[in-house]
Amino acid sequence: MIRLNRSRKAVLFLLIFVSVIVFCGLVYAASLWDTRKSNVQNTAKPQEEAETLADNEPALEQDQDMDMADIYESDIEATDLTDPAYITIPEQYGTIIETHKGTNGKTIIHIQDAHMNYEGQKNEAMLIESLLEDYGLNLILLEGKVTDFNFNYIRERASVEERAQKADELLKDGVINGVNYVNIATDYPMNIQGIEDKKIYDDNRDGLWEIDKFKGLAAEYVDKMTAASDAIKSGIYNNALLDLDTKKKEYDAEKIDLLGYYEYLYGKAEETSIPLYTFPNFQSLINANNLEKKIDLAKIRDGSASDEEMDTYSEYLEATRELNINELFKEEPLLEDVVQNALATTYDQKKLLKISKALSVMGNLLKIKVVPEEYNYFMENKKDFDAQFWSDFLEQKSRELGISADIPSNYYVVNDNLAKVANFYSIAAERDKVFLEKTNEHIQKAGAETAILVAGGFHTPTLTDLLADAGYSYIVISPKVTTETNDELYRSALKKDWMPGVE
Repeated sequence: MIRLNRSRKAVLFLLIFVSVIVFCGLVYAASLWDTRKSNVQNTAKPQEEAETLADNEPALEQDQDMDMADIYESDIEATDLTDPAYITIPEQYGTIIETHKGTNGKTIIHIQDAHMNYEGQKNEAMLIESLLEDYGLNLILLEGKVTDFNFNYIRERASVEERAQKADELLKDGVINGVNYVNIATDYPMNIQGIEDKKIYDDNRDGLWEIDKFKGLAAEYVDKMTAASDAIKSGIYNNALLDLDTKKKEYDAEKIDLLGYYEYLYGKAEETSIPLYTFPNFQSLINANNLEKKIDLAKIRDGSASDEEMDTYSEYLEATRELNINELFKEEPLLEDVVQNALATTYDQKKLLKISKALSVMGNLLKIKVVPEEYNYFMENKKDFDAQFWSDFLEQKSRELGISADIPSNYYVVNDNLAKVANFYSIAAERDKVFLEKTNEHIQKAGAETAILVAGGFHTPTLTDLLADAGYSYIVISPKVTTETNDELYRSALKKDWMPGVE
């Protein structure tokens, strides 16, 4: 009955997903990266609730479209790891946020690495252990590593209990990562392979060293300029822009929830005649939410729903099936930009919008917390990252408005170093291509059909595109993280010759 139960759980998850996504709040609002990561993590909760409902829902036993032969056949198919639909994970440790069925008969299980975050690394380890146990996998491809070094030799020197205790201590101290934890604390066969090119990795590390030489002063400049831009908004923005700016701040501060903010954005898009078909996941979410309000779940369960109610229920299921969480979060900043630009009616409003956006992106670039859309924005709009223009514009407008604003004069700390920032991130993007090349090499050498690939979430969008183009099926898993990562520890690790515990 395994496959039958799994199908019931999937249906119930769809039923409650939109309701529970309302509670996907922020753990902390340091950046868009953190916002998105936190929202992704909380989607695990409805999956857990779906399992409980499915296991205790007698009414669903009426679903007998599958006879025992069908169930048996489904169980056999479930062992086919080339189809990502048959791979599941323990939801208390993470969330599957994206899947893709490829054409080459091989599957990559991509776990987004929570660099230097103990909770994230421990949950990552539990996910890997589950995959090794449930599916007999052993090939693990790892970012930040170039060789096949492992800790297998330690297994002969201590018991599993002793090794697990020591591994946990090392994980807390940031000496090892989640992959190494499993390697030390268990006896599962593990073929751990690095997917880095050492020269490119070293160039990326050196680029971070260069950024850190001016990061402190640049970040201080960006913070002061952000405060100055906020101070003059009331004198330049119209009421619609001020309202949107307030809503955004309330969303970041957790005063309004995700769905409330998304409904607001969607409403503004409709008011300004923005073509919403270009934001399909926003459409699916809002549509599913509206349909859910019309559904009586009790009637659906006991079979007393009318034909009209069942039609609404079918529409609801279709809307939720079309919702891609990962793509939804990508659409958020894009829709914000489009709505803001539609609401801006004067030159000064449009310029202040661009300056505010550039300051936000620059802040995240310096923190190494940028998401790919922000990086792409930076690369495609470099003319908007002229810090001297920021200073001149804000100083002029503050004088005109009679507002006292602290406008720092050391704009050069940004302008003189833009090329170094761009270089660091362009090398990071180049590593994605290396990851694919090394993946192909190790998959072929091991004769494997499925591998676990552990790399940071920044790499996910480009990496998954590359995998899909190469014919791979893939699953993207985000380990559960509810605690803040120590930025200094993370940056310190990045600047080492290799990430802790990978060589």
